[in-house]
Amino acid sequence: MQLLIANILQQIRSLFTKKTWNGIVAQLYSPEQSDELKAFSAAFGIFMGIIPIWGFQTITAIFLAVTFRLNKALVIIFSQVSFPAIFPVIIWLSFKVGRYWVGGSEADLSFKNINNHLLQYVYGSFTLAIIAALFTGLITFSLLTTFRLLKQYKLRVSPS
Repeated sequence: MQLLIANILQQIRSLFTKKTWNGIVAQLYSPEQSDELKAFSAAFGIFMGIIPIWGFQTITAIFLAVTFRLNKALVIIFSQVSFPAIFPVIIWLSFKVGRYWVGGSEADLSFKNINNHLLQYVYGSFTLAIIAALFTGLITFSLLTTFRLLKQYKLRVSPS
């Protein structure tokens, strides 16, 4: 048991080494990956962070990022969208959006009868995940393209 705890602590310590952080930064700014792949990775991370598979979102996101050869750092960072401060907002928006699919009413939504509205939540969360992923992908792609074009422009204009 003591060896297991020591191994876990060693793994946690290795996350905070300079080599690990340099690897993450290198993956974020990887020039061999296209802007489209980076934008899709960010969008996929948001999608995985919103869908209702609590406790398995990050693990599933990592597995699928490796399987589909996405930018793993971006997928992991963007899948953390459902942190505790935002989580109630995501649940509330999921119920609001799901109401359009199922036809539920706002008046009878409470913690006592939340099981009666589970289908409304599931439909709403998948719809919200798709919408958020589309917006994130478009914004990320626009920003990456703009930054790349600005960098190219500055290289051409700068005095030699």
